Amino acid sequence: MRNRIFLLLILSACFSVTPGAFAQTSEPAKEASHSSAVTQSKNEKAVKKEDTKTSADAKSSAATKTASDNKAAKILPSDVRVLIDVSGSMKQTDPKNLRKPALDLIVRLLPDKSRAGVWTFGNSVNMLMPFKPVDAAWRKQAAAKSNEINSIAMYTNIGKGLDEVSFDKNSLSPDYKTHIVLLTDGVVDIGKDAVGNNTERQRIINDILPSLKSAGYVVHTIALSENSDMDLLKKISIATDGVYTLAVSADQLMSVFLKIFDQAVPAERVPLENNGFLVDASIKEFTALIFRKPGEDRTVIESPEGKEYSATNPGDGINWYRTDKYDLITADLPKAGQWKIKTEIAPQSRITVVSNLQLIVDPLKNNIHSNDALPVSYSFQENEKTITDKEFLGLIEANAIVAKDNTEENTSASFTASVPPADGFFHQSLNTFPSTGDYELHIYVDGKTFKREFKHSLTVRDSLLVLEKTKADDEHGKTTYTYKISTDEKIVDIKKTQVSVSIKNSQNNNLDKNLSLLDSNRWEFSFSPIQEGEYNIDIRAQGDLLDGGKLDETLHADTFTHTIKKAEQASSVAKEEPKAVEEKPEESNNMLLYAAIGLGNLLLIVAIYFAYRFFMGGKAKDELAEFEKTLAATSATDVKSSGKASEEKTVTKKPPEKTEIDLSDEDPAHIPMSDDDSSLDKLFPLDSMDDPTDKK
Repeated sequence: MRNRIFLLLILSACFSVTPGAFAQTSEPAKEASHSSAVTQSKNEKAVKKEDTKTSADAKSSAATKTASDNKAAKILPSDVRVLIDVSGSMKQTDPKNLRKPALDLIVRLLPDKSRAGVWTFGNSVNMLMPFKPVDAAWRKQAAAKSNEINSIAMYTNIGKGLDEVSFDKNSLSPDYKTHIVLLTDGVVDIGKDAVGNNTERQRIINDILPSLKSAGYVVHTIALSENSDMDLLKKISIATDGVYTLAVSADQLMSVFLKIFDQAVPAERVPLENNGFLVDASIKEFTALIFRKPGEDRTVIESPEGKEYSATNPGDGINWYRTDKYDLITADLPKAGQWKIKTEIAPQSRITVVSNLQLIVDPLKNNIHSNDALPVSYSFQENEKTITDKEFLGLIEANAIVAKDNTEENTSASFTASVPPADGFFHQSLNTFPSTGDYELHIYVDGKTFKREFKHSLTVRDSLLVLEKTKADDEHGKTTYTYKISTDEKIVDIKKTQVSVSIKNSQNNNLDKNLSLLDSNRWEFSFSPIQEGEYNIDIRAQGDLLDGGKLDETLHADTFTHTIKKAEQASSVAKEEPKAVEEKPEESNNMLLYAAIGLGNLLLIVAIYFAYRFFMGGKAKDELAEFEKTLAATSATDVKSSGKASEEKTVTKKPPEKTEIDLSDEDPAHIPMSDDDSSLDKLFPLDSMDDPTDKK
């Protein structure tokens, strides 16, 4: 027994020396290491901040240089693919075959540099007009081909038609904005079997539509009957941000096609005012589409010199195409000045121009939700270079008019800028869509020596997402924006729905993250910006509807400008000031010391062990065996206890919490965005936020 106590005392003495020496030697080293790390971190942060500032200055300089170099906004030419139903039911819905003149007008209006093709479909799909670049020869051939449209097919194979016109969906050209125009009066009908027809309809929704959207097609749909599958056509157009239109009679086909055409092929216009229009010196060509009011049998236009032109007397570089409803007039190198139309004109008339001076409006959304704002950005180009001249831009007066279809509702807003933008790009936002329905937006620009017009149609729809947002300032002046998102549980399968947030600012620092579902019925996150600039917050929901449909909806949650107050800046500077820290031994020296102490202890233990065996002989073996048994039992107990603690810890699962996006402790000068999730987590402490790559 005494021998056992003797051995334990020796071992205890050895191990008691180590912690003491460890404590006296390591704590100062540990302190030094920590302080050094803090100093290094703050110094690196200061350097990073300076680098970021330099980078931001470089970006600003580059932006200024871009503007001064007149780098133009790129507007892609249009790729238009028309898909027309020729099933037998069209004999009832379009008895006069008004599809012919409607198509004839559209192909005549297609501009050079665009490309297009025309297909017809019934039980099979046929190419009526080859898909190729548009020129005068193509327009002439396509106009003649429009006379071949008929109503003799047996079925309405919409899915096959969409497959045919999207032949290049795996390699869609990025050099064009591609639009598909689908006209039909029926439902999905591939045979007499109702089950087969329903299966084909689901294939369109679940397979064809996602592939069209993913590839980048914009699909516009026209229902030529209230008996059409309007629900399917709406799904197709909304999902691809296209336009859905119902023509209750074939008489509306012309105006409906023109509405779609304006979306697919936006053209430079000059406004028609008091039956006249202004041609400035920059205009090289104008095309006047004049719809005559009933009772008017001819159209007459008058040049600034007072000379009259008509279909029977065009002359002077004027080409004239006349039908029983409209006149299409093209003038090359027209005289500058005020032209007059000496005929009572009907709606849908317009004057488009080819000019060296262009109003360029960035592409707008075709579908938004009620109470959403519509951001509008526009600029002017001369010879394909953005104009930044302050004197020129300072003369411009612009106004917008928003009118709701089939109502007397309309609102106006001034787009005139108090200070001309240095880069030449005007930015406005329209908040005039309080209710659902179809709207038309007209932007009128008066530059004193020239005038321009822009027209856009859009649909305002109810959103399946309900958004609540609040803004609060704490005692330190930090602003926190909180967003709560919910939806209709009777329509949306919430458990199969993923909601994500996209945060973008004017410094092009962006963040996209998934949100966790809270309380099984809502999503919530908060955001505290500290970098100055304009912020845009968008919410996207993707999932399933309870009726078997798909949910894919993006809701613009907020737009605001964040500025840093002077008090916040002073606080931020004070917080970033590095503290003076006394230099301490480096951590590498501590590690050598720890290793030496550990090696010495190990050698001492081995020496004691052999000495004990030498003096104690066989009895020591029994003592050691018993000692090892005791240690093993103690170790087993510790392991068991540790296992229970671990098990208890595993069972207790923290419920999802509101996502916190708080930047207040980070460098306000830069929001680095990369593919490295760890850097994002450091920048944005996002509680309850899933990584999209981890979702299964």
